[in-house]
Order: sequence, then structure tokens, then C-alpha cells
Amino acid sequence: MNKIKPFVIPLLFFLVIFISFTLENLKTEQKLPIEGWSRSLPLQTEKIGEVKPVFQEQNGMQRVYVPKENEVLSFQVTEKLELKNKQTVPLSIPSPQDFWVQGDQYVFVRDKKLIHYDGKNENVLDQDVRGMDSNPNNIIYFKENEILAVDKSSWSVQSLKKVPEQIYSVVLNDKSDSFISVRKSSKETTKQVKVTFHQPDNQFDSGFKEYIILNIDEQIHENHFGFYFIENGNDVTVYYSLFNNNSGGKSYKIYQGTNQLNADTDWDFSIMTFIDNKGTKLENPKFIQYGVDENGQAKVLFTTRALKSNEKEAVNVYEARAEGDVWKTELRSTTNYQSLHPYWIGEDSVMWLNLVGYKEYTFSGASKNPNVIEKSLKITKIDIKEAVSATVLSLFQGLIFAMSSVYWITPAVLFALIIYIVKIKWMEDEDKRILYTILALFLGVQFIFIQKLFNTHYYMYAPDFLAFAGSSIVIPVVVALLSGAAVWYGRKQDWGKLTAICYFAVLNTFFLSLVVGPYMF
Repeated sequence: MNKIKPFVIPLLFFLVIFISFTLENLKTEQKLPIEGWSRSLPLQTEKIGEVKPVFQEQNGMQRVYVPKENEVLSFQVTEKLELKNKQTVPLSIPSPQDFWVQGDQYVFVRDKKLIHYDGKNENVLDQDVRGMDSNPNNIIYFKENEILAVDKSSWSVQSLKKVPEQIYSVVLNDKSDSFISVRKSSKETTKQVKVTFHQPDNQFDSGFKEYIILNIDEQIHENHFGFYFIENGNDVTVYYSLFNNNSGGKSYKIYQGTNQLNADTDWDFSIMTFIDNKGTKLENPKFIQYGVDENGQAKVLFTTRALKSNEKEAVNVYEARAEGDVWKTELRSTTNYQSLHPYWIGEDSVMWLNLVGYKEYTFSGASKNPNVIEKSLKITKIDIKEAVSATVLSLFQGLIFAMSSVYWITPAVLFALIIYIVKIKWMEDEDKRILYTILALFLGVQFIFIQKLFNTHYYMYAPDFLAFAGSSIVIPVVVALLSGAAVWYGRKQDWGKLTAICYFAVLNTFFLSLVVGPYMF
């Protein structure tokens, strides 16, 4: 009977494991983020830098405006994630910042100047401008101590409010004529944060009623930012983010408060807690987008770093809706690296910026549309690349397991060394009692030690076919039998029994390192 060369068996086993793990990882790559939603699909746009796009609804579709170095790219996106009507305008708008656009006219801030572009020329509307915000009907901007508005009928500006504190931002939502102003004044060791809600006063055409929403001290390691509001008559819900950099640990939290403007009660803000479908709390939400669904219920889009699969983390897009005291979240994206600036495209689709290279992004999207779901299930080169990459990384992690084998190899080696010193003839004659004892010590100590490695970490990360009841017993036994069979078919004729046992030990450790090693550390 022809024997297989000794090196062929571990090579064949490696190929089998590599292909099996790659196919399993490919299944993971193809998983939908949640039932009824597609995987992430790249939209056919060119690569751009880390910019903040502006979204505007036009004729039932979202038009996206993307500021680039010396031009503004714009295109329409349907709920089927189809791109239409691409255009470019030779205009330089710094990013990230909000800007106003309508047709071929733009209003934006550059070099502290408020500029109106009429489709041909740039006209400076004001100087010493620190920032702005807008919606289709309103353009509000601010200087250090003054809030102003732009009259679009004459492209003139008018002052709305002068304040003693420094203004940090003004915030509008998509539809309301109201806005929020955020002011901060320095103290000895803190800043006083004052957030005011400005609502148009119907009794005075150019006046605003003011309501203090927040008036607190901000510590030196804190930053209140990202304010937004949803207005329903006198019922107003306000959101904001709090960044904390205390003792080197950075954290982001979102606060929510609802109140009636005419009520004589203080605003009470509470932390929004986001829980995924596995009950895991999602931390540090960023790039928040607030909205209201077709039933009038609040919804939130955000990005955060979390587990994309059992082994892989990524910064992905989540959508959340309130359920009691928590916000239940669903994964919307399946991209592998970093997602920025998510936005709804109608009720059933979302899109965002997806990192594809060093400081390079393209748009990706996901949808509930059945055709989009079917299209997203096709295997792509990126899927194969990510599956192979995940396999290689996991097999390298198995090296840690291989190094741990010293714990169960050492007792067998010490026993053999003692016998060699005390009774060398037994070793030279390859006494069966001695050889079986060496083999029993190797397998016995291994079996006892390896039980501790079949822990919660293993069962969390291992695939289902390796994580089952009794796997800590079945897998070592099966691998030992496979190793024995490999020795039977792979040993050379001139090998002694002790050499065969050494070959068995090497194969057994190698097989275990490939099969279960990647999931034990």
C-alpha cells in the first residue's frame, strides 16, 4: 500500500479548513442586516473626500448636493437607489457645513463671508459670519453676538437678535420657521451654555418669542452640540449630543426632552438608550439624523461601532424607534469599515457615505424594495475579498492556540525525559507501556486543559457547526481520531513508534489550531 507523504496530509487538511471557513465567511458577508432590508449596495458615484452632503426633496425624490474642491456635484436618488440627472456646478463651498440651495442658486459661508451665488456670479451678503443653517424657506446665520436672516426676495439681510454671549450655532429643521440658538459664555473653569428656542410671533411679523430650553454649566471636558428639534404646535421635542473627554475616555450621548412652550415647567432631558435586536446596548452614536415616520412617530438614524458579525466590528448605520424607555435599533448597513452622514430616501431606503480608501468615500445605500434586496444578494468581488481576509485573520489567531500547546506537551516530554535518564533501554526498545503512557499524558492533559478554552468567548464567536452542546468533548476526540488516521496513512515505513507519536502530536496540535484555535482567544 502506497503511503501519502507526511507533509501532504496537513496541507490537504489546511486547504479543506481554509475553503470551509471562507465559504462560511462568505455566507456571513451575504447576510441581510435584518429581514426585509437589502444588503448595502454601492451607488454609482465617484470617490469624494470626507464632506457633508446636503439633501433636498424635489419632485418626490431626494436630490443630493456634494461639495467638492472646486465644484458641487448633485444628483437625484430614487427609493430604488437609482441615480439620475447628475450635474456639476463650478463652485467652491467649504465642508463640512450646511448651505442653502434652490435651483442654481446657493447661499453659503466661505472665509467668514456670507455668499450668494446666483448661477453665474458670487455676491457677498455679509462679513464676519461664523455659521449658518437653512431649510427651503429660511436662511438664518450668525456672527459672534448677532443672529440674522436673509430675505430671499431681495437678497438683503436683517438682524433678528443681538446677545451678549458668543453664539456657537443656530439650528433649523426641514419645515418649521422656528429655530434654536446655542450660546456659550466663559467662566473661570466652565462655560455657561444657554440654548433658546425662537418661535415666530404671529402678532409681530418680524418678531420671535423666546423660550429658554437649556441653561447649564459645561465642564472643560464637555461639549453640547448637534441640537435638533421637532415641532408640533406648542409641543416641541429637542435633541442634542453631549461629548465627554474625561480622563482620556471619549464618549458620546444623546439627550431628548419634550415640553410645551406655554407650560410653566422646566425642560427635563433624559439619555436616549439604544438597544439592538440582541439586547446589546449601542454606545457612542454619531452623525445623528432625526425624523418622523408616516405614523408621526419619531425615528433616528445614526452610526456607531459595533459587531457586524461574530468576529468583525465596523462603524455601521442604525435606525431606531422608541419603545417605552429605550430606543430599539435595527441595522441598516452591512459595509465593512466606516459609515458617515446617513439620510432617509423616502420611508423605505437610506443612503450614507462609505469609507473605501484613505480619506476616500463613496455613497452606499440599502432599501426594503424587493428588487434591491434581490440585487444585493449577488456575490461580489468585495464579498470574496472580505471572506478570504476574515479566514486568513482567523487562522493566524489559531497560532496563539498552537503556542498554548506547550501546556499539554510538557508533561509527556518530561515523562519521556525521565524514562530516558532512568531506563534508557525502555526508550531504545520502544516499550509499548512507555509509548502508550506518553500518548495518554499528551491527550489526557490536552483534554483537561482545552475544556477551559471552550468558554463563553468561544461559543460567541465560533460558527454554529463548531459550537454545539458537547463540542468540548466531541471535537477533541474527533480531531484525535483524524490525527491517528493521518499518522496511519502518512507515516514512513522506516519510522519508529516514537517518531510516529511525535508526528501525531504535531498533526493533532496543527488540526486543533485550525479548527477551534481561531475562536478561543
